[in-house]
Amino acid sequence: MDRKLAWVGLNLLPGLTPRRLRLLLEHCGGPVEAWEALGKGQPEELGEELGDAVFRERKESDPSRELDRVARAGAAILTWDDPNYPDPLRELPTAPPVLYQLGEWKPEDRVAVAVVGTRRCSSYGRLVAKKLGEELASRAVTVVSGLAPGIDTAAHQGALLAGRTLAVLGTGLGRIYPAGSERLVEQIRSRGAVLTEFPWDMPGSNWSFPRRNRLIAGLSLAVVVVEAPLRSGALVTADYALEQGKEVMAVPGPITSEASAGTNRLIQEGARVVTSAEDVLSELGLVPLFTRERRQPDLEPEVRKVYDLLGQEPLDPSELVERSGLSHARVAQILLELELAGLIGEFPGRKYGRV
Repeated sequence: MDRKLAWVGLNLLPGLTPRRLRLLLEHCGGPVEAWEALGKGQPEELGEELGDAVFRERKESDPSRELDRVARAGAAILTWDDPNYPDPLRELPTAPPVLYQLGEWKPEDRVAVAVVGTRRCSSYGRLVAKKLGEELASRAVTVVSGLAPGIDTAAHQGALLAGRTLAVLGTGLGRIYPAGSERLVEQIRSRGAVLTEFPWDMPGSNWSFPRRNRLIAGLSLAVVVVEAPLRSGALVTADYALEQGKEVMAVPGPITSEASAGTNRLIQEGARVVTSAEDVLSELGLVPLFTRERRQPDLEPEVRKVYDLLGQEPLDPSELVERSGLSHARVAQILLELELAGLIGEFPGRKYGRV
């Protein structure tokens, strides 16, 4: 048996958590030896009850079938031995020995930020998540999230408009959640990767989604929480980020909104307030690098004046008239020109801002 097949086989055993697997590997010396040892009886280091359960799981698993299934779907399996295994995850004490992958994690994805939040988000939260996703991706930052409905999906969609994104699942690739996200998965596959540590056919559970959150944090330099109630998986991701020594940031929301109760509490506890991608880049010390690389559009003086004003904050036409000294008609004409050029967009309240 080769090492990859042994890794896949060990990963198929639900009773082997990352910690227990490390104990077994330390005792046996490697994945092939561990797999063969499990086929001979109950490993003493796992305890009698657990060892018996893993022994039964070992008899029922078929790693060759799993590899064939993955290959037929055009996916890949990465193990600790694979040079393409994501570098940021290697540093985790609970790094998964096996990763299933649709698409491709690339070295450029080391510069990554997670944008996460609640499934039951408001229209404000969805707008902000999509905007942050697009802004970060346009500045060569890979956006990481969990593909869940709401904030996660919006962050992925925004990132796909401008760059790369990674989705980390709490299920197997054969049981992607949520149902109906096949088109989004294919888009992510073409401009990033969909990753999971769980076997192909494994459904989601109460423990699998929180467990995958450590990988979302692990792949990222920082975690930005857009909207989250006080009991939210997004706050679990934030906790993992703090344990891993990563930055935690949050988008403020109305104090009357349950969906923002968790993010507002993070800010009270010291999380950096995020209102734009620039806040994130500044906190990570990335602003000088990406500012130098961004090209400024070649604009006429009056158009440049309006464009520069919109770089400070979204403004409505009347505010632009007042600040620029231009006529209403001229401001309207300039706004149309900039919008058609894809440089600005309209936001709620008929305000305009850079995109």
